[in-house]
Amino acid sequence: MAKIEVLDFHVANLIAAGEVVERPASCVKELLENALDAEATEITVEIKRGGVSFLRVSDNGCGIAREDLPVAIKRHATSKIRVAADLDGIMTLGFRGEALAAIASVSLLRIMTKREGDRYGSLLVSEYGKLSEVAEVGCKNGTTVIVENLFANQPARRKFLKRDASEALAVSSIVEKLAISRPDIAFKLIVDGTVKIATPGDKRLISAVYAALGKEFAERLVKVRNITDGIEVVGYISRPESVRSNRGGQNFFINGRYVRSKTATAALEQAFDSYCEIGKFPFCVLFISVHPTFVDVNVHPTKLEVKFSNERAVFDAVYCAVRNTLSDSRETGEPILEPRRVTPSERGLYNAFVPIEDRLADTPTKEIPPQKVFDEPSIADLLPPEPPKAPITSERKEEPKVIEKAPEKKDFFSTLSDITADAVSFDLPQKKEEVKEPIQEEIKEEKKELPLYRIIGEAFHAYIMVEVGDTTLILDKHAAHERILFEKMKKNREKSRESLATQMLLVPLTLSLTPEERAALIEFEEDILKTGFVFEASAEGALVSGIPAGLSESEALDMLTKLCEQLAEGTGNVAVTTGVVYEKALYQASCKAAMKAGLIDTPENIKWLVETVLENPDIRYCPHGRPIAFELSRRDMEKFFKRT
Repeated sequence: MAKIEVLDFHVANLIAAGEVVERPASCVKELLENALDAEATEITVEIKRGGVSFLRVSDNGCGIAREDLPVAIKRHATSKIRVAADLDGIMTLGFRGEALAAIASVSLLRIMTKREGDRYGSLLVSEYGKLSEVAEVGCKNGTTVIVENLFANQPARRKFLKRDASEALAVSSIVEKLAISRPDIAFKLIVDGTVKIATPGDKRLISAVYAALGKEFAERLVKVRNITDGIEVVGYISRPESVRSNRGGQNFFINGRYVRSKTATAALEQAFDSYCEIGKFPFCVLFISVHPTFVDVNVHPTKLEVKFSNERAVFDAVYCAVRNTLSDSRETGEPILEPRRVTPSERGLYNAFVPIEDRLADTPTKEIPPQKVFDEPSIADLLPPEPPKAPITSERKEEPKVIEKAPEKKDFFSTLSDITADAVSFDLPQKKEEVKEPIQEEIKEEKKELPLYRIIGEAFHAYIMVEVGDTTLILDKHAAHERILFEKMKKNREKSRESLATQMLLVPLTLSLTPEERAALIEFEEDILKTGFVFEASAEGALVSGIPAGLSESEALDMLTKLCEQLAEGTGNVAVTTGVVYEKALYQASCKAAMKAGLIDTPENIKWLVETVLENPDIRYCPHGRPIAFELSRRDMEKFFKRT
C-alpha cells in the first residue's frame, strides 16, 4: 500500500479548481457573486472566445484594501464567516473562500481595485497561482477582475471544454439568472464585442426578466404572490396555454440565490396538472423566501442545489402560490371567470391537487400580510404594481329585434347573416348522425347573472361561436363539456371524501420499498391510512391487506409506491398524490361521456353548455390541459379587414 502524504499546496489548489471552476461560466458565476456581495449597483461582464481566452468582470462595489489583495487569492480566505455558527445564517453569495484561489491557479489573473476615499487603486498580478506583483495603479472605484488563458496550464482539462459558442451560451445563462435575481442592479454582458444583455437596474422584476429572457418570455407571464406558513413565494408563472416541451424555462430562487430544486419543480408541475397537456412543462420565475436556518446552501460545490429542513412546507407554499394564480381569472386574464383561492384555513381537499391543510374556498380570503424573517427587502416589493381592474357590470341591454324576411335565393354571406340572426347552430347537409336529446344534468344551484351574450352558430359541429360584448368566444364543445362533467364528478367525490371505503383483500399484497421509502411510509402512516389503505410495515416494505375502493390492485400498489417515493424525496404529500390517481380516473370517465366533436347537438344543449361556461369559474381548460376557448376581439377583426 502506498504511503499517505499531505498534498503539495499547488496540487491542492488545482483539485479545488476542479471542484469550483469547471468552465468559463463557473468562473463568471463566482466573480459575479463576489461583486454582488460587494454591494455593487452596476456590473459588466465581457468575454472573448467563450471566456477561455479573455474574461473580465467589472463592478462599482466597495473594493478591496491593498493589504487584503494577496490574501484574497489564498484558499479558504473570506470576509463572510468567522466561526462555525456563521454557516447557519449565510445570506451572502460568494462565501466559500475558494473561488479566487481556484481561478488564480488555472489562469493569468489580474485584479484592479479601489475603495472610495483611497487616493490610488491597487493591482494584483498572478500567474497560475504564483503571485507576481502588487502595485499602486490609477483606476475607478470598485473592482475589475481579468482572467486570461483559462486552463492553459492544464491541457487535459482544457480539451474537455465545448465550442466557444457553447461556452458563451453557458456564460449568458449565468448572467441571466443573476440579473433576474437582482433587478435593482444594472447588468451588462458583452460577447465578442456585442452587447447581449443589458438590464436597467430599475428595481422592477419584470424589467429584468424582459431584458434577460426576452419580450416573448415576459409577455406570457402572470404575477404570483402568496405566503403559506411563513414561506413567501413571489414572481411569475407562464399562462397555461404558454407551456414548453422541456423544463428549460423554470427559474427558482431561494433567498435570492438561483437553485435547482426537485421540491419546487414538483410543486409547480403538480399545480399545473389539469391546466396543461401531458408532456408539456410550465415556465416560471419564482422567488422563495425562507428563514436562512431552514435551508442548507452548502450541499453542492457550486451551490446549485439546496436542502430544506422541511421539504413538505416548501412544497405546499409553492403549490398554493401557483394554484391560487391559476384559479384567479383576474391574474390570468380570463374576464368571464371568477377567482377561487387555495387557503390553509382548513384541513382537507376541495381539489385533489391541493396540498394537505389547504382547500379551495368559494370566496377569496383575506390576504395574510407577508412575514419577514430577515431584514432584506422582499422581492415582492420589486414587482410592478398591478393595474386597476375595470368594474364588473351585469347590466343587460335589450336585444335587437330580428325582422323576418321572405325566403329568397341566398349566397354564402346571406346565409351566414341569417345564422347570426337566428343565433342557433346549423347542420351541414352531409351529416347524418342522430340528433341528441337535451342534456338533463344542469347543476341545481342558483343561477348567476350572466353577461350579455349571443350564440352566433356552430362550425363543423365542434366549435361554438359566442358574441360577448366586443369579443367573440370560440368554444370547443367537447373540451368544455368534458370539464363540466369532470368538475361535477370531482365535487361528488369531495362530498364523500370523509367516508372513503376500504376494499379488504383475501390475500395480502407484498409491496417492496427502498429503505428511504419505507421510512416515509412509517412517518406518514396516519395520513396514508386515512386514504383507505390498510397495511403493516415489513422488513422489505409493506404488507397491504386493504386498498381504497374503486381502485384495482395494480393501481393501488402503484399509487402507494409513488406516494412513498414522493414523500421520501419531498416532492409531494399524501393528499396530492392520492388525489392525482383518482382524478386521472375521472379524466377518462368525463372524456367518454362528453359531447363529441362532429356530432349534431340540439340548440338547447348548445345554450346550456355556453351558459355553464360563462357562469362557472372552473371551465377554462379541459382535464387534459387543453384550452376550451379562445377570444377574437372586434378590434382584431377590424385590423384584419383594415377597417382601423
